[in-house]
Amino acid sequence: MFALVNAALSCKKQLPSYLGRRDHALEADLQGRLDAGHRVFAVGDVHGHLATLRALIHRLKLGEEDRLVLLGDAIDRGPDAAGVVALIRNDPRLLTLLGNHERMATKCLQDDGRIELWPPWMQRGGGATWGSYIVRAEGDLHVAKHTFADDLLWMDALPTEIVLDDVRLVHAGYDPRKPLEAQTEHELLWIRRRFYRHDAPLDPRRTVVFGHSTTTKFGSRPGDVAFSHVRLPDGRPSWLAMDVGAYNHVDPGLASVNLRSMRIERQRTLRSERWFDAPERREAPVSDFVGLRTLESKRDRRVRPRSSGYATVAGLVLPRDGSCRSWAESQAAIAANELPPTTWRRLRAATSPLRPQAPVLSQRQAAQQHRILLGPGRPPERTHPVLPPPENYRVIRRKSEAKVANPTIFRKMMRA
Repeated sequence: MFALVNAALSCKKQLPSYLGRRDHALEADLQGRLDAGHRVFAVGDVHGHLATLRALIHRLKLGEEDRLVLLGDAIDRGPDAAGVVALIRNDPRLLTLLGNHERMATKCLQDDGRIELWPPWMQRGGGATWGSYIVRAEGDLHVAKHTFADDLLWMDALPTEIVLDDVRLVHAGYDPRKPLEAQTEHELLWIRRRFYRHDAPLDPRRTVVFGHSTTTKFGSRPGDVAFSHVRLPDGRPSWLAMDVGAYNHVDPGLASVNLRSMRIERQRTLRSERWFDAPERREAPVSDFVGLRTLESKRDRRVRPRSSGYATVAGLVLPRDGSCRSWAESQAAIAANELPPTTWRRLRAATSPLRPQAPVLSQRQAAQQHRILLGPGRPPERTHPVLPPPENYRVIRRKSEAKVANPTIFRKMMRA
């Protein structure tokens, strides 16, 4: 137990540490748009709040030539992380950096292509992300895993920083003890106090715009953007913190900054996505749907207890109580158990002889006067009720069927 907790607390040390990755073509494109007079925005951690992100895009009135850069942590904790990833990948106006939550999620993709959910990631909001993929796949686990694996490959190739003429965009910050070109992912994705408590600008020409650390850590009011008290030679702040807390309990929302004018725009978290109003809730309730219980119909919930009873007698291996399997999971279970597909009616017919009709006593139990009641079972004479056919009716043959040797169409009319 201690080893498991220790592994969860040191998840950063279990992740590989690579040098920071930049996309020079992307940087040239963004700088060219700024020079041409187009707008480029940066927004803090979205954390799966798709509807709020759409509202922010509508508030900013993004044009076709404008760009919105997410500073990482687009997934986890929120209600629709899969939808956020799909929106970023399909909308050319949206870009994103690699965050520590994306890096933890990539740990789920194995070398052979299998998906194995990493426990430290699941404990830090990954359950909501995985649940959103299952819900978007309408319960098909095969489709959910395929989509998730494709998105993980896309996340693994994301840049860790964007360097422009006047600003640096990064998820967490930089280690002041290292040169800017020697920063690794551990610093760019995870660093906190050592970066923003430094009393000198790390880059005298550029303001560092970052997320990761909520602005309340700097003493700001919840929902407000935080500025550094350290100034660059031209008077600009050395850093700008953009994670105002999409799920804080005081004033949740998203904040964006225009990289040219440094104007701040805020969008409060929509009421439909305020999952954090529930006490002691650490991620959206979509994480509770990993078992696909919400995708069950009322008929399935009525049938499952009966089918579980018959299958238990037959010796089948079933999932734990309260879970529901998709078609892909059912096929995998059938292959694992080496049993043909069946239904609860077939199981009832096959297992009815197995249930005894009377208590069974061994000789030793009978001598000791022990009685073990195994249940009455299903009486062999029990049959389903069948309604009797109508008695008072007559068959009228159509005139057009008079010449037909074997008429097959009849009309039945009930007498009044």
